[in-house]
Amino acid sequence: MESKILEIIERNLPIITGLSGYERSTFIKILNCRTETVPHLFSRCDSCGTVHPVYKSCKNRMCPICNGAGTVKWIAKRESELLPTSYFLLTYTIPSELRPLFLYNKSICYNLLFKAMSQTLMKGVEGNNRTFHGLAGFFSVLHTWDQRLNSHPHLHVVIPSGCLSEDKTEWNPSHPAFFLPVRKLSASFRDKLLFLLGKEERTGTLTIPEKIGNLKLLIEKLQQIPWVVHSQAPGDGKNNPQQMIRYLSRYVNKTAVSDKRIMKLENGNVHLSYIDRKTKTAKVEIISEELFLKRLVLHILPKGFKKIRFYGFMANRCRKNMLSLCRMLLGIPLAEQVETDDLNDTAFLFWKYFGVDITLCSICGKGHISFVKINKGGG
Repeated sequence: MESKILEIIERNLPIITGLSGYERSTFIKILNCRTETVPHLFSRCDSCGTVHPVYKSCKNRMCPICNGAGTVKWIAKRESELLPTSYFLLTYTIPSELRPLFLYNKSICYNLLFKAMSQTLMKGVEGNNRTFHGLAGFFSVLHTWDQRLNSHPHLHVVIPSGCLSEDKTEWNPSHPAFFLPVRKLSASFRDKLLFLLGKEERTGTLTIPEKIGNLKLLIEKLQQIPWVVHSQAPGDGKNNPQQMIRYLSRYVNKTAVSDKRIMKLENGNVHLSYIDRKTKTAKVEIISEELFLKRLVLHILPKGFKKIRFYGFMANRCRKNMLSLCRMLLGIPLAEQVETDDLNDTAFLFWKYFGVDITLCSICGKGHISFVKINKGGG
């Protein structure tokens, strides 16, 4: 088996306990990825004539061997939506004391995290007392792990350095290196999220872990502690919007860890490489395969959960028209706004972003493959 992660899942899934039915079925789907008895496609090389079966992928975002096409299409779609302006990358993080509560109540707490972030950010831009104020537009991605695969839920927000005026007739730019007062934004986010958590606690919808005990007391304690919303200013290199999108694409359709970070499997242990954020040095942690699998379970999101969400003038219902309006206000006439037809051309996108020709035959290295679909059934 090529994937080390699949090896770990296959060996330890029968013995691991405490999994929900959905979590167990997720791992089973991953193990069965591209292993159907009957393929639904065949590929044929136009040079050497080699024919290969092409099996369906599971398309599960925890799968370590598929979703490459989904990732590159997501990058292309987001880049096609970029406005001709700079962008900020905001990161919203919760205190470590709340992590156990989020693990016991993933669906409720992750939704509240999105709600607190979006409402305070929209209100912050709308009510800003400088010339920069109005209707914001942004998208956010949920990220639930740290380098060692422990629980670390936070949101990454990509937002242009400007907004629409209230009457939608002007583009109001922000300062090129300063978006909103971080302390005020952090305090508003803290107050909103704790208010929402307190409301859920009073209605009895939350499961309170023993480690937390009295949630009301914890909320009162966290109310006195400053929270931090990190704001990364625009710039060249890794701070440009294209690089921000490609950085976030790692969390969209892929699992929490790749095979590249598993140095080796030895005596039932996993040698996991990671970057120590405090010292900024590369380290290796040795953990059991069972513990490795348990850490993966932490990052299985509830069924149907939306980990990417769009707000303001980027909301799904109005995004296309509003982005056209924004471009016009930024100096691009409607007649010059051309939509690309290459967003669904997987082979083109892999060549564009990675310089890889996925149509090249792996046997002869000269010819190119084409696909033939097989219709199941029918005698």
